Amino acid sequence: MLEASSKVIQYYLDANLLRLQGHTLVYNEVVEIIQLEEEKRVIFLREKDWTVRIRFRDERTTLTLKGRRTNATAAELEWNIERDLGERIVMQREHPFVEKRRYLWDGVDGFVWEVDEFEGELSPLVLAEVELPAEDASVELPAWLGEEITGDHSWSNASLAHRKSEFTMD
Repeated sequence: MLEASSKVIQYYLDANLLRLQGHTLVYNEVVEIIQLEEEKRVIFLREKDWTVRIRFRDERTTLTLKGRRTNATAAELEWNIERDLGERIVMQREHPFVEKRRYLWDGVDGFVWEVDEFEGELSPLVLAEVELPAEDASVELPAWLGEEITGDHSWSNASLAHRKSEFTMD
């Protein structure tokens, strides 16, 4: 049963424009985003290959940094930010983005699946994912699920945002 749905727009920023000045995360040398506590500052400095995303989901705006993926696991840092700050950042330049409608679905094993129905150039693509407590956790795949793509980075939202024109239907 689908439990909820949200409108989502995700912008993928140029990670080379993200800097740490002291404990302040700064984008494009001008926009101060957030002060990092020491633990997150250490994680930020340790990871060299971040994917940087700003997500507008209903009334909530988040900045997410995802590190290089190993199998199905990646380092991740996330903060809620003010909507106007997110808008100022994405308005500075063109950024690859995806638009989608996200549905939540409760699996029979108790896990919550996120089912994304893409809009715009990626329509009619639908992807589903479930976050597990550990890579070796047992999950019951729903009967409606199509091809298993875990670990295939070409199906990540960031990759799709950069490759949208390949999916345009004539």
